[in-house]
Amino acid sequence: MGIVVLLELVEPLDTLVLGIGDDQVDAMSVRRVHAAPSEPKATGGPGALTACGMDTSSMVVDRWSPQRPGQGWYPPRWAGYVCLTCDAAARAF
Repeated sequence: MGIVVLLELVEPLDTLVLGIGDDQVDAMSVRRVHAAPSEPKATGGPGALTACGMDTSSMVVDRWSPQRPGQGWYPPRWAGYVCLTCDAAARAF
């Protein structure tokens, strides 16, 4: 099971319409960074709920993938926004 990094935005947006990519999301737009288990049948997309129990449908997927052993489950640029519940759960995955 993989981890999908999700961005909870301050004001939820329809990401399908806007086509937002993780590199285009401004830090001022992010409320919290969450972890969700990947949905095996959805080719690596997130499951329905984050590790802390939030609905993932209105969140933006950050296509982060650790490049070396020991890197965290989220990109360093989001370190100050990480949901503590998701962080604890992601470390246990």
